[in-house]
Amino acid sequence: MNTRQTSSPTHPTTMPSARNASTADLPPVGPARRSLAAFAAVMTLPYLVLKIAWLSGSRVGLQDPEFGHGAGLTLLNSLTMGLDVVALVLAGVFFFRRGIRAPLWLVLPPMWIGAGLLGQILVTLPINLVWQAVSPAQPTTGEVPPIDGWVYGMVYAGFAGLGIGLLGAFAIYGWQRWGGRPLPVAGPRSRAALRAAAALAVLAGAAHLVLSDVPLSNRLVDLVISGVAALALMGLTRPGAGRVTVVAAFVGTGALAAWGTFLAVTLLVPNDLVGQASVDWATVGASLLRAVAGFAGVGALALRLRGR
Repeated sequence: MNTRQTSSPTHPTTMPSARNASTADLPPVGPARRSLAAFAAVMTLPYLVLKIAWLSGSRVGLQDPEFGHGAGLTLLNSLTMGLDVVALVLAGVFFFRRGIRAPLWLVLPPMWIGAGLLGQILVTLPINLVWQAVSPAQPTTGEVPPIDGWVYGMVYAGFAGLGIGLLGAFAIYGWQRWGGRPLPVAGPRSRAALRAAAALAVLAGAAHLVLSDVPLSNRLVDLVISGVAALALMGLTRPGAGRVTVVAAFVGTGALAAWGTFLAVTLLVPNDLVGQASVDWATVGASLLRAVAGFAGVGALALRLRGR
């Protein structure tokens, strides 16, 4: 008797792989987000190469043979190079499609600091360039500056490009990841925290204006940023607060925390940039107050976004 042989079904060769199946429900990166992220990654490289060169003992861009040998400046160079590496990692997160699933601790805290640092540079850099163009030339003193002028131009051009690329990519990324979620209702606890943080931001801005020994133009800009952060925090106590208010609070508190911490650390760690024999405790105290206001503000913002 003849028997018919039946072949067992085989898996089709067109079956999607596990990797494709796991990314099928992810939103596409899109050319804008990918281009901005790639641009941000490129903009980190000049600063990163310069820091590596200095930490390796190179004297490129340095004119004073005695400048930059201390442990304090080595520590500051290491810290700022680490921030640049973090920016490069974030650019990678925004470049790849799987970055939309990155853990919150990898994205939000460093972008909060990055938005504060880079956002303030993007705002103040054009103002400073115009001010330098219209200001009368200062008489030369004959002293050779320790750092070549091209270093400042390269560094701040890189910061501006990094700000445009990284903040632009993060804006698209944030909208894709959280844009569809409505803001929760503010509870009494979050409203009280927002009001307290706003008052602290105003106090910190006023103390910095009065006590800090930095150029008046810088203190005025910092006062405006403190005011913007305070207004945004107060705006979040109202029912009709929108995402623009959230962004303003996010960037404003980040600027307070980042720049306040940076100035305090720069003054507390002995280094060739400051070159002072004693610590300016008034400026340090005002800077630390700005940092505390920034951290209190982002804490109140996080409480607000959690809702009741």
